[in-house]
Amino acid sequence: MNDKLAKWQGQVPDEELATYRKGGFGERIGFGERVALLNIDTTWMFVDPAFDMCGREMPELMQAVTDLTAQFRRLGLPIYYSRRDDRSHPVRRGIWNLKLSVAESHGYTRDPRADEWPEAYAPTEADVVVQKNKPSCFFQTPLESFLRYDRVDTLVVVGISTSGCVRAAVTDAFSHNFRVIVVEEAVGDRSPAAHRGSLFDMDMKFADVESLAYVTRELDARYAPSAQAAAV
Repeated sequence: MNDKLAKWQGQVPDEELATYRKGGFGERIGFGERVALLNIDTTWMFVDPAFDMCGREMPELMQAVTDLTAQFRRLGLPIYYSRRDDRSHPVRRGIWNLKLSVAESHGYTRDPRADEWPEAYAPTEADVVVQKNKPSCFFQTPLESFLRYDRVDTLVVVGISTSGCVRAAVTDAFSHNFRVIVVEEAVGDRSPAAHRGSLFDMDMKFADVESLAYVTRELDARYAPSAQAAAV
């Protein structure tokens, strides 16, 4: 059994793991030449329980995102953020009007703090912010074009929610042939069950789900100035 399948033993029934083994799923994709951090929707709306869209506090996630952001800045690697676009008009909300009972609430449509980030990991002028209207930050946005121009081939993904916007972006990134690494401690969901199920499915099919310790170690080993100098 490969490492990925072994990781999920005890969490996924053995007979189900056997079907993934039969299909050859779960191999590690790994890092490429140039990596970027993709921070998906970690604005106050999704990390502060004062907002309806935040199901629970996730301090471990916020700390992991803070630590990774600091590491990417230290290594001089690019950082991309996604957040929702203007939802004040019902047409801009679109089909969310039918799916969300809070679609017209003040917190969802008109609170400017909802779309701001905690200071600990907020974007700077050096970062790229992409606004999106649907779950995937690739859907009808220039994100792919920006990443291609930036020569990025690998995305380290953090954010909320694992089963929604994170999963949608990971699937699209995979479809665009990016290497995708999801940091397990740095993604979260209002539903722990949906979180675990989505992590497993992404790890098998579309991404590498890796620990924060593994990712930080690999980033320093591959992209620190001393590591790059040794590779020349």
